[in-house]
Amino acid sequence: MTGKQDIDRSLITRGQQNAAAVGEFIAAHKMLPQLVLVSPAARTRETYEHIKPHWPDYVAAKYVEALYEASASTLLSAIIDHAGDLSEIAVIGHNPSLVVLLNHMVGDGHAEQNLGYFPTCCIADIGFVAPKICDITSDEGRLLSIKRARDL
Repeated sequence: MTGKQDIDRSLITRGQQNAAAVGEFIAAHKMLPQLVLVSPAARTRETYEHIKPHWPDYVAAKYVEALYEASASTLLSAIIDHAGDLSEIAVIGHNPSLVVLLNHMVGDGHAEQNLGYFPTCCIADIGFVAPKICDITSDEGRLLSIKRARDL
């Protein structure tokens, strides 16, 4: 360990490659968000920097302090607060809050997927009946797809 604090840890080469592959995959499968919420940690900022060259300029990004070391409920609040009337957002954050929130949002509708294993650079696409993020009910989501970077 180099003595860096967790928030200052950088991506390793594999992480940079995975982020670029995820950016390409999301664009190729027309899963582009209107907004990306990014944790202030060095590795999440770097992840976004490797993703964004594969996306059009209209995709906005916000760096949100509350995403770092957040509980799942804080994460959901930050998503709702920043997404407003948007219908499609992405979050580049951290576990365990992301996996806890994912499991809460999709309820029991994912029996065929192991959502306890949500490694770095993993994409989960969740759909809701609500037309806007601010109208979602957290346990009424449907897992549309999940992709791990190693499977791309």
